[in-house]
Amino acid sequence: MESKEVYADEISEIEGESSELTSDSETDSDVMMQYQDERAAELSREQNEKTIRSTQTALRNFPYSTKLNKFPVFNINDDLNDLCTSAVSPNTTKATRYALNVWRYWCMTNGLKDHTDITKIPAVKLNELLENFYVTVKKSDGSDFLATSLHAIRRGLDRILKNAGVGFSITSSTFSSSTKKLKEKLWVLSKAGMSGARSRNIVYFSLSDEEEMWQAGCLGDDSPITLLSTVVKYNSQYLNMRTLQEHADLMYGDIELLKDLQNQPYFARTDSVKRESRSGSTRACHGKIYHEHSRGHKQCPYCLLYKYMYIHRPPTQMEAKSPFYLTARKEASDMGSVWYEEQRMGLRSLRGVVPNLAKKVKLENCENFTFVSFTQVSRRLGSHSCCQ
Repeated sequence: MESKEVYADEISEIEGESSELTSDSETDSDVMMQYQDERAAELSREQNEKTIRSTQTALRNFPYSTKLNKFPVFNINDDLNDLCTSAVSPNTTKATRYALNVWRYWCMTNGLKDHTDITKIPAVKLNELLENFYVTVKKSDGSDFLATSLHAIRRGLDRILKNAGVGFSITSSTFSSSTKKLKEKLWVLSKAGMSGARSRNIVYFSLSDEEEMWQAGCLGDDSPITLLSTVVKYNSQYLNMRTLQEHADLMYGDIELLKDLQNQPYFARTDSVKRESRSGSTRACHGKIYHEHSRGHKQCPYCLLYKYMYIHRPPTQMEAKSPFYLTARKEASDMGSVWYEEQRMGLRSLRGVVPNLAKKVKLENCENFTFVSFTQVSRRLGSHSCCQ
């Protein structure tokens, strides 16, 4: 009996030792993992500091070298790169990543390493940082950005915040003081001849030019591209949309289908989505599009806009805050009624719509044709092209 008790005690003691060994092993494993994480973070910091030192050395030695215009890529929080990748097109993704690198470089070279992750900065603090950022940010060769580039960087940073779902925009009234600093810097750049805007001698389409576009199949509803081009044309003519920014900012809910006092339906650009962010703003109308069948329904601005907004558009992109211009599908066969992707049309593609129309009908100086080039035609077409 006694031997059984001794045996039981020995078993218990062995199990206790085994438990202690297991516990010690788990503790050692945790310590090792923690050490590895800390070491990785330390190596990342060392690499970033090395990148900055080497870049600054290069700047001192070659202050005007054009080879240094690209910003170093920092090994910080890859989640931010994912937010850039979720942007609307490859070109937009590239521009967003560039904006991110500019911000990181500015932070690292101004003693603001804790603020390289822009999505973690409270709105009030970010506004304060942006006041300084807009005024002092430079290219890696020490020269100023063009005004258009500074605008693009701001859009890129705002896009990252939007994709991260932080709940605020750096274009909102909360950021009024930093926006004021930006405008002041843009004014200085423009005065110095650094606006970046392409200087063009704007030319206008004649009625015969437009007729040739219809006959050549550049306008109409035969394909996603032609319908989209036609909508851009009519929006420019009838809804007073004359700049790339106006077209790029247009949301689905900014154009509404209404009826006048005679119960006649028409499309109106009311900018209702933009009005939501402006307290006390009243409803405005920037132009109307009525039925116009004098040349047949195939050229009717109302009918073509209706097809784009209600027939060939993905249902998921019919929300008020959905982008108005969508990327056209390349495969025209077997696409059914949906002609467009669930993706915003890129700025470069949108900018190229009008010059491409000019190119297809073999006009000279195609790049000089812009959204304004349709204005003269709209005056001749006349009816219902403005608010009454």
